[in-house]
Amino acid sequence: MDSLRIELNIALLPEPGIAEHLVAASREFAERYPAIVRLGDVHSRLSLAPHLTLYQLAVPLSVLPSLDEGLDKIASAESAISLACTGLAYNAGEASLEARTEMPAALAALQARVIDFANPLRDSILLERDPAGNVVRELLAAPGTLGENIRRTGYAEVGELFRPHDTLNWFVPGTHVDVSREDLPVDVRSLGGRYPTLAMFVLGPYGTCVQALARYEFGS
Repeated sequence: MDSLRIELNIALLPEPGIAEHLVAASREFAERYPAIVRLGDVHSRLSLAPHLTLYQLAVPLSVLPSLDEGLDKIASAESAISLACTGLAYNAGEASLEARTEMPAALAALQARVIDFANPLRDSILLERDPAGNVVRELLAAPGTLGENIRRTGYAEVGELFRPHDTLNWFVPGTHVDVSREDLPVDVRSLGGRYPTLAMFVLGPYGTCVQALARYEFGS
């Protein structure tokens, strides 16, 4: 059993109204551009759920009960976080469209708390690939903060590299999207709001949340 591993995405979930706006925006862009990934049914246990990633990691299956217990304790001691959407951003290199949010101190502190707890449980195991398809083991020798983050936590987007966002779509590589010239399907302000839930998902391709393993409501 200890030799079996699972890759996980630990993420924040927006309240249902915000999730529906994110799904609607994703659907609209998927109708305009050739999408590989779009957000889906927010109520399904098996779905591409709207989420804001805090940490992605691989762990032995045997530690899942400990991880579940610890995340539940973290959530019970936290309050829901309200995040304003600061705009849409397109990553041309990986053809992904994001709804980016602000990063208050409470969000940075929550990410640090989750990583400080969960990181030791992975026992130095690395994800096979990051959402952009890079082989994570090859990033161990990367210079600067990127390599330091991979060596310390197994995940790149930590600390100064943490840019909180909800990914709306992944498109066919080479797709050009100029969000500054788009007639946006929704008011960007409607893509921000309360995130009252911490969750643990099976990590799918492109950093997607393909199956919910557990949800943890914040204490207040």
